[in-house]
Amino acid sequence: MDLRNLAKAVATLLQNVVGIPANLTVLGVFVHVARTERRLLPTDAIVSHLVSVNLLLILTRGIPQSLSALDYRGFYDSATCKFLIFTYRTTRAMSISLTFVLSAYQCITIAPASSCLSRLKPWLYHCLLPLNLFFWLLNGGTTYTSILYTSQVRNATLSTNTLNLGYCLVVFPSEESYFANGVMYLTRDLFFVILMVLASFYILLLLYRHQRRVKGLQSSSMSQGSRAETRAAKTVVTLVTLYVLFFGIDNLIWAYTLATEQVPLLMNDVRVFFSSLYASVCPVVVIMSNRKVNRRFSCIKLAHSSYSKETVISTI
Repeated sequence: MDLRNLAKAVATLLQNVVGIPANLTVLGVFVHVARTERRLLPTDAIVSHLVSVNLLLILTRGIPQSLSALDYRGFYDSATCKFLIFTYRTTRAMSISLTFVLSAYQCITIAPASSCLSRLKPWLYHCLLPLNLFFWLLNGGTTYTSILYTSQVRNATLSTNTLNLGYCLVVFPSEESYFANGVMYLTRDLFFVILMVLASFYILLLLYRHQRRVKGLQSSSMSQGSRAETRAAKTVVTLVTLYVLFFGIDNLIWAYTLATEQVPLLMNDVRVFFSSLYASVCPVVVIMSNRKVNRRFSCIKLAHSSYSKETVISTI
């Protein structure tokens, strides 16, 4: 194995080792909350949906990419490739959509009563399910080319309008369709990025005004709900910033790929790495910033500590 493939394997394996347990942990916590409290707050429902999508993204992209870097491509037939690429592209688009939904929901939640956005609060919760279904249908419909043009790796000369993922191929019928498909993805991602950036700036503006209002007052004068909303807003801004950074690099390299016939393999590896990095980092941010997740971890640690003490006493 050469140095490039070794670095690629280590990077993708690291993403899998971090991303899969982290997403499973956050998802497990919210499933537990839903069972014990019989309901999920809208923000928790969006985050749990987001980590579920991220988990699917890693399973359908991270694991095959790791096996490919380790020179294992044995069991991918055309049907498996179609499933993997379609699921990956749909979940990637859903990750974008849900991050936007999360930022938009937070904007409406912390908007002042005098704002036009505050009028959306009463019916916002009831729109989450239809909105999620709409995005699943939209993103699944825009990634149909994954089913039409994906095939297994074969020993043949590849044309310039072919995406070689190492474990599967996406062979477009013409350079025009290859370019149009790439432009469609870039336009979709850019649309959501612009909306998320605007939402983040609005959240930061509201937080700045709030900070100026309470400046000089004791921190205890702030209500618990106000603190929770501020903490949630900062988490959303962090997630949006990470998304714009990671997928921005991914899309910049993708745009360069569309404009250039010969793309260096290292540059393509960097794009693949950043295209899946958000799915691994997102749950880590949630674990570090979400109080419900932290509270469950504290309970687990306390229970483990008590069990260890009882075990030591019983042995004595």
